[in-house]
Amino acid sequence: MTHRGNAIVWFCVALFSVAGLFLVHEMPSLWHAKFYLDGQGLLSASPSAELFAGSYRGTAWIFSPVFQLAEYLGLDLSAYSSRFDGQWFAMNLLWTMPYLIMIWIVVWQAGVLSDLSSLFVMFCALVLYAPFYGSINKDIVPTFMSFTAVVALLARRHRMAVLLLIVLSLAYGLVVRQYFLIFLAVLLVALFTIDSRRKVVASMVAGAAVVYFSFPYIPRALIDIGRAEYLEDVSNTRISYFFGDYSALGFTINRVSAMFRLAFPLELLLKSPVYAPFVLFRCYATLLMIKAMAQSGGVRIAACCVFAFTITQAIFEPDFGSAFRHFMMAMPLLIYLQAHQRRIV
Repeated sequence: MTHRGNAIVWFCVALFSVAGLFLVHEMPSLWHAKFYLDGQGLLSASPSAELFAGSYRGTAWIFSPVFQLAEYLGLDLSAYSSRFDGQWFAMNLLWTMPYLIMIWIVVWQAGVLSDLSSLFVMFCALVLYAPFYGSINKDIVPTFMSFTAVVALLARRHRMAVLLLIVLSLAYGLVVRQYFLIFLAVLLVALFTIDSRRKVVASMVAGAAVVYFSFPYIPRALIDIGRAEYLEDVSNTRISYFFGDYSALGFTINRVSAMFRLAFPLELLLKSPVYAPFVLFRCYATLLMIKAMAQSGGVRIAACCVFAFTITQAIFEPDFGSAFRHFMMAMPLLIYLQAHQRRIV
């Protein structure tokens, strides 16, 4: 990269970071307070590191030192999201800054180019996702998991990257979010089959068959809790299925269709043009992933991670909003893929 290109990249990174911080501060007046539901849940949860503790209790245990630090600094956690003042913003910074630092490190280490597509990905990571990373949230943990894998990939330690993904996903799935166990299983299958289109098609057909025949044993509680009727007012982008979801065939078809709908969420444009940036980003991320899956080495590993997470989301996500929020995990991976896109094309 030339010095001029490097200067453009870091000017944009600085500009986008400042814009993201501005949005974090102004979000209550610009949008709505739904972004702070996760924070309220974490603050009210009882921390636990026991087996299958759950997303709130397990994450509350992970962040208990942060909450203790906040209390030591005199931040009033009881008023979080009910009073949007300096203490509220300071609390959000405890989640915002680690995310920004991770993005900066990946941009620096990966040698991101100054072309429009690269700047677009960085804009999405730093500005478009500001409402999601700029509050107390659970998704910073999976983002850190993918970040550690990307750091290993950038060091060309591919086996270490896969090992980190296995260990971290297993630990996270057993304690916090059980669906990361499915993510891990899909990731491993993808890594072993991605070298052949026939293997990919066969594994996807086999996966659909497994879902169909294991339907009676699927933990419906984990799925239904995200689709509870009381959440109707929380999300305006609920994923409405084409078939009844309580039969094996309907469940399978719904999840297969959901995978494509999440990968290319064009239907959101019919709901509101405000979703256009998210739709454009998600479609671009999918195309970037597809191109990268045909490659080898670290690029393929990163693409398989995005692919596995997309399939996992198709099984569990109740709405497009939640899917976009959880997709924050993929940001370090996408920046890594974008930095290598000239090798991919």
